[in-house]
Amino acid sequence: MSNVLEGKTAIITGAGSGMGLATARLFHQQGANIVLADFSGAQEKTAVELGNRTVPIQADISNTADAKAMVSLAVSEFGGLDILCNIAGANAPMVQHHEALESDFDKMINVNLRGAFLTMKFAIPAMLERGGGSIVNVASAAALMGTPLYGSYSAAKTGLLGLTRTIALEYAAQNIRANSICPGPIRTPMMEEALAENPAAADYLINLVPARRVGTAEEVANAVLFLASEQSSYITGVALPIDGGQTAA
Repeated sequence: MSNVLEGKTAIITGAGSGMGLATARLFHQQGANIVLADFSGAQEKTAVELGNRTVPIQADISNTADAKAMVSLAVSEFGGLDILCNIAGANAPMVQHHEALESDFDKMINVNLRGAFLTMKFAIPAMLERGGGSIVNVASAAALMGTPLYGSYSAAKTGLLGLTRTIALEYAAQNIRANSICPGPIRTPMMEEALAENPAAADYLINLVPARRVGTAEEVANAVLFLASEQSSYITGVALPIDGGQTAA
């Protein structure tokens, strides 16, 4: 079977680690040209690892100029844009709502919702120039159910689901698809950092998952590839759980 992304150009945010890095590796294996975006600077290491058909950019997706620059780079380097994967995200401390900080709430909205709003705003015109495209936004299982101690995070990711569905409807006739994935607990550096701050949360998270394990970044990347490629050409507006059965309970 030929590479399913041969000749396609993708932007992957959060490409320096975790789910974004796993997705970048898989997309490159499948033949894509990739703009590797990350805020941390780790996108440079990803570009060195993957080599040809990649270009890194340090970007804050919640910043208008940075979001626009990612799309401009895809067009200038590779001639256009076919796929946008919004994987970059931020986490908030696990606290009850009355203890939540306004600054943490603002960060969740800016990174996890505003960032996708901006990247889609600038990516869609480039996709229309190509005659279509695919957008995959990483939401969360916390957007599909109430999740104690994660109010600010859940609010931002729930908003992302609504925005994604709206984009799917607005552009379906123009051959642009927009879908979300909703990971449950996934072994990533961001998760490890959160658990280091609250070790007791590990057992709490595992007990939420019928499969009784956390997922891997590679399992998420496989789902992103499916929704980004023509393998899912008749699928738009969905929110796909990747959660070991968590939301089915």
